Amino acid sequence: MDLRPARTMADAHNPLNRLSPVYLDHAAATPLLPQVAAMHARLCQQFFANPHAATSLSEDARRAIDVAGRRFLELLGIAEDEAQVIWTSGGTESVNLGCLGALRGRRPPVLGLVDPAAHASVLEASREGVGAPERCLALPLDSRGRFDLEKPVPAGSADAALLAVCHVNNETGAVHDLVRLRQWMVGGAPKAALMVDAIQSFGKMDIPWRAARIDLLAVSGRKIGGPPSVGALVRRRGVQLQPLFFGGGQQDGLRPGTVDVVGVLEFVEAAALACGERASEWTRVTGLNRRLREGLATLGRTCQPQCHSPEDASPYILSVAFPGCEGEVLARLVELENVIVGTGSACSARSGKSSHVLAAMGVPAPVSRSTLRVSFGPSTTEHDIDRLMCALRTALAKY
Repeated sequence: MDLRPARTMADAHNPLNRLSPVYLDHAAATPLLPQVAAMHARLCQQFFANPHAATSLSEDARRAIDVAGRRFLELLGIAEDEAQVIWTSGGTESVNLGCLGALRGRRPPVLGLVDPAAHASVLEASREGVGAPERCLALPLDSRGRFDLEKPVPAGSADAALLAVCHVNNETGAVHDLVRLRQWMVGGAPKAALMVDAIQSFGKMDIPWRAARIDLLAVSGRKIGGPPSVGALVRRRGVQLQPLFFGGGQQDGLRPGTVDVVGVLEFVEAAALACGERASEWTRVTGLNRRLREGLATLGRTCQPQCHSPEDASPYILSVAFPGCEGEVLARLVELENVIVGTGSACSARSGKSSHVLAAMGVPAPVSRSTLRVSFGPSTTEHDIDRLMCALRTALAKY
């Protein structure tokens, strides 16, 4: 069934529709940064050779990959002798290699621990890795979407081989305290490796690799204005991994297949740009988030929006419910005003299911289905927030 409302003559003459679209779904994908796009043709001409062949051109490509890997680790504050970078096709593959790769090869039965509000790739890969859903145990969350380790944890946690979590939740922006989590693991899950999905935090905030003793770290180019088909898994040296598939033995056999040299170089350039402006962008985006929260508070006469994102969440994501509305319909009405927002995880947007993230936080299903996710990026301006508020008022009046 097509939920898009039919356009009317009034829509066609709405001055907002003659403006360029406002894009506020950066948690799904951030457009390629202009500085990165400008590199593409030159890099394609320079690094066309297969980096795993035996020619001098291949040697140049291999050397470029090595330099990029060292530069990437430096951006994360990780010493080269401390970890290895494994290049992948994106965030989902990085997460799957981290979760499945760490759990495969263990003597069964294997237990795993998960953040129940984690991205579907974390949950599904962990469940597959332990072989049965009941052996994948969920840590308790509070109503703000963060671990509540004061509550009883599942029986068997002490024997878990892996704890897989999202640093920043992709729907609400809730931030887990990874250092405190590691402190809890000393007694609560002493045998577990810590796998962190940092796809929504990398390039935006500090990732405590050393303080939290992270073992596996997954990131993606799609969320930082880099190429959408490049990601990375950072593996602490000594952490055992099994490959997901097999081939020519590239990257120590952990991720066989030809490395995309151009994509890797563009990814690292995007990462350097994001990390270089991380502090100033955090401050700027915090102001945009506050502006939107203040604007939503003015809608109280016609509806009472409910924010699912805690005040100390990542400012890059704001999840807000409009009780009495269907989020998907409301998003379509907002899009008619030339403003694009999300309704939750892009990977499950078409599933028709209520958000498992909000369910884990105790949000009722009807409220969950009324939720929009607004997410900010480098191109977002105050004017974009004002246009969103105008579009919301129009959409709610039509609803």
